[in-house]
Amino acid sequence: YCNKHVMKDWNSPVYAFFDPTPQIVKIDGCQAHDFKCQATRCKTKVRWYLGKGDARSTSNMWKHMHSY
Repeated sequence: YCNKHVMKDWNSPVYAFFDPTPQIVKIDGCQAHDFKCQATRCKTKVRWYLGKGDARSTSNMWKHMHSY
């Protein structure tokens, strides 16, 4: 589900702080993208659930970035 067609719409500056290609995971039957923070010694992953209405929201990424 994560391909160049989908990724071309990811143009928010917050993506610069996360690995460019998210890990695709399945949680309780729901597909999600895990974006890993690129900060030194940070192990945080921000998860997007793809079946939700806010699947393209970057608010959790911004919250993590500001908290770090």
